[in-house]
Amino acid sequence: MNKLALLLKTQVISAGVLVVPSRKLYVFLTDRIGNIQEIKPYFALWKSVPCHNGVLEIVVIEHDAVSKDVPRIPKGTDGRAMI
Repeated sequence: MNKLALLLKTQVISAGVLVVPSRKLYVFLTDRIGNIQEIKPYFALWKSVPCHNGVLEIVVIEHDAVSKDVPRIPKGTDGRAMI
């Protein structure tokens, strides 16, 4: 989001959109994915970025349902340094 705000401020882009999961959806994703609760404290900072011709948006996505009939994909150690 900081990179999008900087690009918007310098007029390199005219729109930036960050798509993040809700807190309910977050538990089903990898640990490396952030969620809306983690970035809420920064809203005031991003709102203060001067933007006269453009938009900076955050879209929160949510899942429709959870089914016990479908096996979950196990969380692994991908992306972590293992010795």
